[in-house]
Amino acid sequence: MLKQLIHSICLVLCSTNAWAEANTNQLSLRVDAVQAFEFIWIKPGQFVMGAPDSDKLAEPDEKPQRLVRIEHGFYLGRTTVTLGQFRQFVQETGYKTDAETDQRPHYRGAHGYNATRHRFEGYFPQYTWRNPGWPMTDAFPVCNVSWNDAVAFCKWLGTKATMKARLPTEAEWEYACRAGSETAYSFGEPADLLAKYAWYTVNSPHHSQSVGTLRPNEYGVFDMHGNAWEWTQSVYREVGKTEGGMIRDDKEESEDINNQESRVLRGGSFVVPASIVRSSFRHSNVPANRLSNNSFRPARTFTP
Repeated sequence: MLKQLIHSICLVLCSTNAWAEANTNQLSLRVDAVQAFEFIWIKPGQFVMGAPDSDKLAEPDEKPQRLVRIEHGFYLGRTTVTLGQFRQFVQETGYKTDAETDQRPHYRGAHGYNATRHRFEGYFPQYTWRNPGWPMTDAFPVCNVSWNDAVAFCKWLGTKATMKARLPTEAEWEYACRAGSETAYSFGEPADLLAKYAWYTVNSPHHSQSVGTLRPNEYGVFDMHGNAWEWTQSVYREVGKTEGGMIRDDKEESEDINNQESRVLRGGSFVVPASIVRSSFRHSNVPANRLSNNSFRPARTFTP
């Protein structure tokens, strides 16, 4: 039922460049006098990925649980990429997003909120990363970006230092989201605490919110529950058929684009209920898909 709800929602939503160490767990990459990218160090380790059989809200593709080893520590964006950060990328490179270049009938533009009709709609040309249908500041998460757009941004960000940027894998994302927890949410089980950590349909049903305004998880990472779905590098697979209960090393997936292979999104968004912003909930879409609640955060594997 939750998967059907998600797909229904999708249809409705149809100057020096340097890494500076702030402390032992955080890096800051300043690309100009204004824009800085904050990263949190996620140490290597292993964790139980997925949902237990006892979780009645879990979808079949969240099971079975399996022990996953993250071989290499990595840096992860402290927040999702903001509108201001994405604008800097566009201004420097002249990049045009899929929403701005797709000329296929019925695929021009992206999704957005029509305040007059009180509903989400699209694709329509007036909706892009610049305009999802509600007023934004530069601190809002950039949305209406495809997986292709996210990968292009990460490649640009990687040119700003010696450390290549990329999207996190799905396993890395859940590992960082859980922050050592084994419960439905990173902060525990009580759903009544969720509004302190997540923007979702209860406290922000019609639009996103500025990043980093609610509580972070134990690793210091913000908005892993709600606000905007986050693209990962990983191709969507039914884990029960491919991983079982195996302990495996996490690997970066190929950036080669195959528009028939859906990529995984994680975290839920402002327009979904509490059950969908759980740590283990999985969603997917094709690389060219762009919705007004889709965003991303960059990662980087540290190589001494």
